[in-house]
Amino acid sequence: MELFSARGFDTVTVEQVCAAADVAKGTFFLHFPSKAALLFDWNRELAAELAERLHEPRGSSLSEYRMLVEHLGEQWQRRPDATRALLRELLAPPVPEATARPGADRDLWAVVEAVVRRGQQRGELRRNVPARLAALAFLATCAAAFASASGSKAAQEQVRNDLLHALLHGLHEPKPRLKWRPS
Repeated sequence: MELFSARGFDTVTVEQVCAAADVAKGTFFLHFPSKAALLFDWNRELAAELAERLHEPRGSSLSEYRMLVEHLGEQWQRRPDATRALLRELLAPPVPEATARPGADRDLWAVVEAVVRRGQQRGELRRNVPARLAALAFLATCAAAFASASGSKAAQEQVRNDLLHALLHGLHEPKPRLKWRPS
């Protein structure tokens, strides 16, 4: 992950990863079918961290969503290129079942879906939006918003707040309710 942070995910080769980890290329391929598989391991680590924080969710869906945004935002700050590559891989078209990535039920996508489902069960989030689609919207919007954020901490915090507001409230401006007043 440090190599990806320093040099960029796309430019780092498997040979460089092997040299940094002091393992032979054959050993690498015994454990990982590709360089992208390293991202899926990191994906599961991030998902496990989030799942642990959400183990006994007591807050609202808003607080859980905020935690998801904050956690991904922190990862983006630390490792922007690796996080960009991870989100790109997560948002790639689904692969056939026979070649589905192992542990996909324990990845970031699954954690986001679980938060949405809990919010729907509590009546805090719309039930007419499939949780899978909501997770897709969350991950895609995170990828786009974080990519557009400038380097300052205040600007990144503002992007996170805007992201959270857009995800939870959409773009629709509610019409003011008319109050009846006796004449």
